[in-house]
Amino acid sequence: MSTAQAAAGTAVATTSQELTSLAFAPAPTPRRRRHLFVGTGFAVVGVMMYFATLFGIYFTERASFLKANEGQSWIPSSANLQLTAPTMIFWTLLLSIITMQWAIHAAARQDRRHLLLAVVVTGLFGVAIINQMAFIFVQMELVIDDGSLAAPLIYTICGSFVALVAAALIFLTIMAFRSLGGQSMRHTADGLSAVALLWYAMVLVYFILWIGIFVTK
Repeated sequence: MSTAQAAAGTAVATTSQELTSLAFAPAPTPRRRRHLFVGTGFAVVGVMMYFATLFGIYFTERASFLKANEGQSWIPSSANLQLTAPTMIFWTLLLSIITMQWAIHAAARQDRRHLLLAVVVTGLFGVAIINQMAFIFVQMELVIDDGSLAAPLIYTICGSFVALVAAALIFLTIMAFRSLGGQSMRHTADGLSAVALLWYAMVLVYFILWIGIFVTK
């Protein structure tokens, strides 16, 4: 047998072995689908539509009242709407954006210590916001049955925002335990990203609430 024939035979054998190895090679790991993030996105759209409806009703009723009663205040004179506490909530929410992003970054780097710290600080910000809203409810002294639509609309919008904060805190807690309890936090980082999407939408809602109700009144 010539050298050329031997080389050809060796090449054929090598090719056959490579094809056999490829045939029995494990399938590539499928790309992780972001079902939770997409589902949260749809939920956020629903939340934003709900608050858009509330704000639309509020601004329409206020404009109609001011047009029909020139020189009068939309907010009843007996009410006490201060700007200090609502502004503190706004700045707290801005700080919570940083800590939320910190949590996502820590999860991506599989840094459990910083993830726990970031989640705890963000959760404390959320609890502080609910506490401040409770203080505002007491401070406002709005009477629902005084014949004005301002009081029931303000309570409805602010109460809905408190419910949104509570839901975001529950979501954050669940996703934090899921990330901290898993072997690989990279696989659960999508859960924290979903929480962040809801959290950032909550910040936007409060910004409109703060400007529309407490700043412009």
